[in-house]
Amino acid sequence: MRVLIVYPPITKAERYGSSIGASGGSQIPLGVFYLASYLRRGGHAVGVVDGEAEDLTEDECLARAREFRPGLVGVSSTTVAFHRAVAFAVILRENMPETPLVIGGPHVSSNPRHALGCGLFLAGVVGEGEEAFLELVEALEAGREWRAIRNLAYVGGTGGLALNPRRPPVRDLDSLPFPAYDLIPDMDRYAPPPHNYRARPVANVITSRGCPNSCTFCDQNVFGRELRQRGPDGIAEEILLLHGRHGIREIAFVDDTFTINPVRIRGIFDRLASRNVRLPWTCMSRVNTIGREDVLYMKQAGCWRISFGIESGDEEILRRIRKNITLDRVRETLGWCREAGIETSGFFMIGHPGETAESIDKTVAFALSLPLTSMVTTINTPIPGSEQYASIRSFGSLDDTDWSKFNYWRPVFVPRGLSEAALLDRQKSFYRRFYLRPRVVLSFARNFFRPGGLGRFASLLKSLPFLFARGWK
Repeated sequence: MRVLIVYPPITKAERYGSSIGASGGSQIPLGVFYLASYLRRGGHAVGVVDGEAEDLTEDECLARAREFRPGLVGVSSTTVAFHRAVAFAVILRENMPETPLVIGGPHVSSNPRHALGCGLFLAGVVGEGEEAFLELVEALEAGREWRAIRNLAYVGGTGGLALNPRRPPVRDLDSLPFPAYDLIPDMDRYAPPPHNYRARPVANVITSRGCPNSCTFCDQNVFGRELRQRGPDGIAEEILLLHGRHGIREIAFVDDTFTINPVRIRGIFDRLASRNVRLPWTCMSRVNTIGREDVLYMKQAGCWRISFGIESGDEEILRRIRKNITLDRVRETLGWCREAGIETSGFFMIGHPGETAESIDKTVAFALSLPLTSMVTTINTPIPGSEQYASIRSFGSLDDTDWSKFNYWRPVFVPRGLSEAALLDRQKSFYRRFYLRPRVVLSFARNFFRPGGLGRFASLLKSLPFLFARGWK
């Protein structure tokens, strides 16, 4: 069967909800390209349209679909992009009514009733998608019954939601083919935010699925909480493929916690070193998963930045969200990175359940005391499927009538005692106080003297209205 997978078009302004999107990055939607390679291994012809990266309209996505002539169209959508997925589905239904349309991705996995309630999709692929989507494609191609396939949701004959049992997750991630990178016409479309890379093109790579941690704000509906890791051999081979065949010059590891197994990290980069390949790379980490010797090895292996999920500078908030880290460990781990010469970035979040103006002030003060090179501060957003979502209304007000606002930059949940305006004002004040310091400004200036620095600097300038304008700008 000919299968077209569409990542719906959404602008950076929509994704980020403000002008800060001008400095936002764009990652390869790896889930889409894993699906493509898995279907191709099953003997199917696959096309991919990344409407976001190509800055397409719904009509342009439709034109691509007509050109490809698919027997089935799959749409992968996050919660914030779901309105765009619906807009494309409406156009497709009007113009290609005989083509089955299926939805997958985080939104249908966390909220299948809402995703399928629009009546536009034949079915939804819930959770990990490779096996279920292939089984569905083969059933439709052969004219077989498909409604018993595990990991599928659909609207039943009585109009109610039918949600099939989940299949076990893929245990051996090395059994999956590499993402279908050859379907990407231009790797340089994808890059992290302007100050988050040193060489282009950059490829984001994922080496594990599942997260064993218990943060209450996280949605684990797609990959679950059981950690499954790829082996160092396959990861090294993927990097060699990206570097040798696709010209990739930097790697961004996008695992929730890349450093959860330091022995595996050594295995990856020892293998690359044996092939005389050394690329700059970045990753995300938790402060309680690595030690000083691990940091030193990572620096020697090419790591130049680690991003840590810190979330709050208030110990009670950290306990409430079950982050399971301490402020002392944050200071210690970031100190090791500074000694090794690795830049650090901090992820913070304000507006947690029980958050107050005082706890936000503690977070700002804590962040300013750390040797961070950069930081990102978002607004706590209780995504459906997260533990937080079920009980969040007991801590304040939640507006979940418009999923397009669930972008982590616009307050959809307001803790009792605060207001939307207060959250936004404190978020912007946090950014100003952090980034308008001489040390940070000089660090950014040095980065922009690298190749392509002027373009990156221009992107940052476009985001400045976010810091100084009132409301969402």
